Amino acid sequence: MREMEFKMEIEYPHIREGAEVEVEESELQGGLVLYYTIKPSIAMSGNYKRQEALKDFHGVVKGVREGNGGGWYVTVEFPSEE
Repeated sequence: MREMEFKMEIEYPHIREGAEVEVEESELQGGLVLYYTIKPSIAMSGNYKRQEALKDFHGVVKGVREGNGGGWYVTVEFPSEE
């Protein structure tokens, strides 16, 4: 399994532990850098190298925590990509 963290600016009640989510992939710098967004534009990941791209865009929320500086952090687990 692979875990990825996303930041939400607004707390959404349906984004909770055990919820299934879909993400979409976006590119920066001509496709060298990727980031992911929980659909529909709920939370965004950090940036990842092309080599770290997800193969499966369906995941399960493993936890939600409130950040010290505001916002919420969502940990999503994706299926193993072996």
